[in-house]
Amino acid sequence: MLDFPRIQKLAAETLKQGRVNLIWFEAQDCAGDTIALIEGDAPDLVQVLVGENPAIGPGRVRVVYHETIMPEWGESAIEYLRKAERGELDPYVLVLEGSFPDEDVAAKSNGWWFSLGEEGGRVVTGNEWVRRLLKRAVAVVCVGTCSSYGGIVTSQVLESGGYAADGWSPTGAFGFFDDPVKGIKGAVSRWEEAKPFKNFIEGKGGVQVSPTSDVRPAIAVPGCPANGNAILRVLGHLILAADGILPLPKLDSYWRPLYIYGNTVHEQCPRAGFYAAGDFRVNPGDNDPKCLFQVGCKGPVSNCPWNKVGWIEGIGGPTRTGGVCIGCTMPGFPDKFEPFYKPLQAPALPDVTTLAATLAGAAVAGLAAGYAVSESAKKKKEE
Repeated sequence: MLDFPRIQKLAAETLKQGRVNLIWFEAQDCAGDTIALIEGDAPDLVQVLVGENPAIGPGRVRVVYHETIMPEWGESAIEYLRKAERGELDPYVLVLEGSFPDEDVAAKSNGWWFSLGEEGGRVVTGNEWVRRLLKRAVAVVCVGTCSSYGGIVTSQVLESGGYAADGWSPTGAFGFFDDPVKGIKGAVSRWEEAKPFKNFIEGKGGVQVSPTSDVRPAIAVPGCPANGNAILRVLGHLILAADGILPLPKLDSYWRPLYIYGNTVHEQCPRAGFYAAGDFRVNPGDNDPKCLFQVGCKGPVSNCPWNKVGWIEGIGGPTRTGGVCIGCTMPGFPDKFEPFYKPLQAPALPDVTTLAATLAGAAVAGLAAGYAVSESAKKKKEE
């Protein structure tokens, strides 16, 4: 059980230690995770911005850099990144949104994919800023599937059908973590500055939430977009961990907090009773409460709680509102889960061992049973 008097005492002491800063850096993104953040309500963004987060303590946390919502712009905004690099904003948590382009590809044509300001007449790429910021970040939080594993911009699906042999992404995009499903190496495997976070991923001991530690935590909060409350909960958890009030959250094999992504969509689905009964929706837009497996739901192989708890204040969520789960919280998204509105092709999948390695978190037994039941339903319909 939690020692609440001790927690309250530690929380009171941390208020005397100054602020913990958040630097939110957007790379190749659509700002969908930022929009989701604004939708968060536990706590809401205003409470975080003004440093009045009741879950962490008044004045304890502030967002010092977020190019979409900060009042400063141009050089005045970039100066915050320079302050962070100089250690003037320690300690700070680096929040990453969006994937990262392969600047080596652009450099071959004397160009760049993503720049942010100039220094001495030289363009500074976004990747260079991230690498600088990683040096002193006490922790990294990747919000959204793009920053976590590469996401949509790493898709290999061509409009004409099939897969591109050399990848579809013109920028050679990648996420912070490796995507073992697509076989794309992430920033942790490419950048020397990410080594402390690579050490954490590899399970090396001596983890510290410190700007000088050789083993620093990195956490993924995937989704397309990620849920706003999930983002805020993980950020709040890391702040408390930085102060020694709480331990770091337990993570799954894809570096996601187990208390959010520990179960599959299927295990938490309000339509599960229809699944068990073999009663499936026939067309994607039908107005009925039946199971959506037959029309493409990827719930049995995807980890996400929002169809159970709702998207905002208990409202919304994919299967609750009649939409199929498309696997957006998973590495390999989107092309490894397409077509979205066709059922999982169970007979074409490899054996259980290979399947488990390919689609992590998959309820393999449930998938096989669901396929068998759906085939039975097809035969009954045909008869």
